[in-house]
Amino acid sequence: MNFFDIALDFILMDAFEDLENPPASVLAVLRNRWLSDSFKETALATACWSVLKAKRRLLMVPDGFISHFYSVSEHVSPVLAFGFLGPKEQLSEICSFFKHQIVQYLKDMFDLDKVRYTSVDLLAEDILQLSQRRGEILLGYLGTAGVVERNGTIEHY
Repeated sequence: MNFFDIALDFILMDAFEDLENPPASVLAVLRNRWLSDSFKETALATACWSVLKAKRRLLMVPDGFISHFYSVSEHVSPVLAFGFLGPKEQLSEICSFFKHQIVQYLKDMFDLDKVRYTSVDLLAEDILQLSQRRGEILLGYLGTAGVVERNGTIEHY
């Protein structure tokens, strides 16, 4: 297992899939115009935590990798869920754009016209270029002026 398996596939793609069909009770709360946004956010976080708690109880190895993954998910899932499902349209648009970029990035990684699988060095070079390009697109969308350096810092001009 590597970063791509865990971060992109296991965390993000699973979260995106879970958000495709949220429970009707969650949607009812989120669509209720009489409730405040902070109440909706709290209710959504509570729903996420309840689901994760139920999943955690079913684990055969209570202190294994999946248990630790659920610990991370307890923090990430409510934020992602509110971003995608919450009432703030601008945040939802940003989250949808992010999802599109991640899905397209994964498709590009397995596109033989975009990635050379002939050697490890060429594969690494192409994946790095794809990563940098998607990062630039995301930063451009967010309106961040600057260029991302190899060490992750942003050079502002």
